[in-house]
Amino acid sequence: MALSGTVAGMYVTISSVETQIAAVGTATISINTPAIDVTPIGSTSQSYIAGAIGATATLDLFYDQTSSAHTALEGFATARTFNTYKLLMASSQTISGSAMITGFEVTAQAQGVTRATISLQFDGTVTFA
Repeated sequence: MALSGTVAGMYVTISSVETQIAAVGTATISINTPAIDVTPIGSTSQSYIAGAIGATATLDLFYDQTSSAHTALEGFATARTFNTYKLLMASSQTISGSAMITGFEVTAQAQGVTRATISLQFDGTVTFA
């Protein structure tokens, strides 16, 4: 299940302080439940059980190294730590959880806007409020 909509804000907790991540263009959070095949040998039809729920997220930013939140994300990408992330939708719905940065890609163009794509892997439960 992928969730998307108008982003009102994306936040990360830095030293126990919830800090807004500036210039988020797009945020996507995907909730995944794998189907685990438990078909007995010799059966003529497949049987499945639900696996453990997992979640990932992708943030596309208009990247600015003068932003303290952006430089904090740089540090988290190399520190391999889990932090609390919260997506606030324009509808006031929030989606939050503890996640680790698994990818940090910066794209720069001559005379263009620098962008960054941040990939997150959630650990544990993702909360909807």
